[in-house]
Amino acid sequence: MRIYRDEDARLELLLGKRIAVIGYGNQGRAQALNLRDSGLQVLIGNPEDAYAEQARADGFTVLPIAQAAEQGDVVMLLIPDEMAPRVFREAIAPALSPGDALVFASGFNVAFGFIEPPPGVDVILVAPRMIGAGVRDLYLAGRGFPSFIGVAQDASGHARDLALALAKGIGSTRAGVVEVTFTQEAELDLFTEQCFGPAFGQVLLTAVDLLVEEGYPVEAVLLELYMSGELAYTLGKMAEMGLIEQTSLHSRTSQYGSLSRSMRFMMPELRQRMRQGLEEIRSGQFAREWAAEQAAGYPTLQALREMARQQPIYRWEQELRRAMPYTPPPVVHLMEAGPEASAPRKAPPPRWKQAVHRLRRLLAGRMEEQADTSQMRPLYSAEVPLVVQAFLARLPGNPDLCAFAQNRDLIVHYVLEEPDLEFYLRFVDGEVVADTGAPPERAHLRLQTRADILDGILTGRIPAMRAAMSGQIRLEGDTRLAMSLPAIQDRLGQIYREVRQNVLSGQM
Repeated sequence: MRIYRDEDARLELLLGKRIAVIGYGNQGRAQALNLRDSGLQVLIGNPEDAYAEQARADGFTVLPIAQAAEQGDVVMLLIPDEMAPRVFREAIAPALSPGDALVFASGFNVAFGFIEPPPGVDVILVAPRMIGAGVRDLYLAGRGFPSFIGVAQDASGHARDLALALAKGIGSTRAGVVEVTFTQEAELDLFTEQCFGPAFGQVLLTAVDLLVEEGYPVEAVLLELYMSGELAYTLGKMAEMGLIEQTSLHSRTSQYGSLSRSMRFMMPELRQRMRQGLEEIRSGQFAREWAAEQAAGYPTLQALREMARQQPIYRWEQELRRAMPYTPPPVVHLMEAGPEASAPRKAPPPRWKQAVHRLRRLLAGRMEEQADTSQMRPLYSAEVPLVVQAFLARLPGNPDLCAFAQNRDLIVHYVLEEPDLEFYLRFVDGEVVADTGAPPERAHLRLQTRADILDGILTGRIPAMRAAMSGQIRLEGDTRLAMSLPAIQDRLGQIYREVRQNVLSGQM
């Protein structure tokens, strides 16, 4: 195992070179300040905006991106991945000269072919494993932070040495630097974002949903699981001490319970899903999908954000923060506090009990607002086909649904149990087709559930996300397409409720 540290890097390689930092956002500002504090010559390339004003206030010379790239001997591209190809093509590539060094903080664009650097320049990766604020704070604290370095093109014969010098300049070799390829960095980063992160998030959401469903107070569940800051502190201790050793900081009850029950969560399916995600990353499927999403104006991303905000936990968090304005100390500061960091944290202020009571009243009010839908009686088996057929008859020609169907071809196949019934919806070129039975073509999405569960979702009595997390809904097909459905969920629910009431009252 090779870890590069301060003694492996020569900062003098950068003396006399002009370092052009392109982009003065979170990483750009932190790295530029650290490099300057390390005695290096830094200038900023940035459009005329608030970031440029901040850079001037920090004492930097700020130039248009093309001009900064032309003046720089080392050009550090520290702008978002999705913006980088266009900026590189229009402003940076024409300004590069043989002997220059082009530096990336992410391997994404080079690894997946969105940026092809010209020959004659060093192409280097210096990728901090830390957010921008941490890059600056840990440099000032004298501690540093880990980074990845890599070389995609070694025109000078000294590209690795230059990467190490830059890592030392931003303070990373104080903690340790690991060498990887551009592709490895990109794939590891995407795997964390697309596999580990979502898996962890779903575990957390499932735990919250289960405990609230079982009657535990919402505020107690959120505080116990993560909003007290204890989880973040524990994760910091995992990084500091290791996954196994940090258990010594917990009670023996905690240690025994965690270790003795861990095997039940060893799920082979989880490994398979993670491998599937990794293959999508390695094959370039995700990179192509993300490029198409950008070109389309981010419709799926917007739908995903809106869907996330519709989950109950989003409202519960906001209400708890309003009722209990307690902010956990930053993890970095806790880890810097020395022996005192292990001491018990102070309890929230005395008013926390009153705050909890206020939150309970808020949640009770929410429950009363939803009482009208919760009083709906379940459908009898003989009523289900009648309601479904009347519902399907109302969908074609609906203006909102036809608008959703513009420039789209989406088939959703519903398979109901108890009673057994199938129907499908097709949204294609501005038209809506709805009928019973299986669709004539292979569906993009197949949704299987009990009739009473679908009835509960469409009437608003059962949150769709809760049904999915609890296994009451089984979804197969293109999950990305599924993310577009929340855009019409409210309209479908409204039509369904109207039809349901008419059928049960004998009006249809």
